[in-house]
Amino acid sequence: MANGQRKRAKVGKEISDTPPSPTVDSSTAENGLPVLSENEPAKEAFLISAGTYERILYGIEGRFVGELLTLNPLFIFPAHIGCIKSVSIGGRYLASGSTDEIIRLYDLKKRVELGSLHEHKGSITSLRFHGHSHLLSSSEDGAICIFRTKDWEPLRVLKGHKGPINDIAIHPSGKLALSVSQDRTVIVWNLLTGQRASRTKTPQPGELVSWNPSGKLYVISYASEIQIYNVGQAEPTSTIFSRQRILSVLVAVYKGKDYVITGCQDKRVRIYALDGVELASVQCHDNRIKGLSSVDMLFPDSSVKTLVVSISSDGRIKVWSLADMIEPVLNSSQSPSASDVIDLKIEPLATYNADVRLTCVSTSNNTFS
Repeated sequence: MANGQRKRAKVGKEISDTPPSPTVDSSTAENGLPVLSENEPAKEAFLISAGTYERILYGIEGRFVGELLTLNPLFIFPAHIGCIKSVSIGGRYLASGSTDEIIRLYDLKKRVELGSLHEHKGSITSLRFHGHSHLLSSSEDGAICIFRTKDWEPLRVLKGHKGPINDIAIHPSGKLALSVSQDRTVIVWNLLTGQRASRTKTPQPGELVSWNPSGKLYVISYASEIQIYNVGQAEPTSTIFSRQRILSVLVAVYKGKDYVITGCQDKRVRIYALDGVELASVQCHDNRIKGLSSVDMLFPDSSVKTLVVSISSDGRIKVWSLADMIEPVLNSSQSPSASDVIDLKIEPLATYNADVRLTCVSTSNNTFS
């Protein structure tokens, strides 16, 4: 559970010693595990949280000033004594996990550090909030912990892997979760019962796993390959073969269609159709791309647009328009099966130079500022 003694955190302009009164999602199963919660509507600002190899945690606010998108720091502080491996934002809460085996918790609304969680006995590999009511964590110890944000008690510890867990993903409904491991298996977890639903062998150790926004399909990423699955089907519907090592993956929706977006070792973002065909790529950074995240934002013209945030070992956080990435593909007369992939020439909407080695990223459309 969270430490009994709570420490001050440099999370913003104002710091309060008063513990927060968390808001808990009322739509939960009888045993307390998470079920469906609604997404927040797009707003005029968004929050980027990024972890670093140097153990520093960043909070960056994106907001338009006139027609210009600006990125300004809300908080920058040392959060761990080891490299930060994962960050996640759920409503008012922010969690960071590290090679120091600790999960640190923050209340973004009250600007306080809530304490830390010490359930794992290995480096934290993945953190995922479902809404603002529950947090799932995975570790090199092979376990997944489910925490209730009301009191940060561990509701259940899920054990089924025989090796370190590399990544986890929660279905949008909150009823299922996926985990991939060094043991070359993917496990589907029933979060309503806290039991393993299935365990399937994978051709390689899965490194990343992600659902699409509708929850109808998911992707498992390996070193240079991605398999795409429909829910309920044991075999992949298609496979993406990458020419470069894949370090981050995102499934985004544009005009009703899903696209798989990857960040790679060669500094480029690549865009794929669900049939596995590479549609386009763009050089986004000067070093390998370590993380991708997306967020919807309300623009000055009152339109809602999806933004893609990329982070890199070059120290830069960049914000891109998803439309700028996809529209050239839709407008191209080039056949989608052609061997020549479109080399996009687009510019980011905004850039923030953290001047450190960035490792992980999470976004939210609520900044509480």
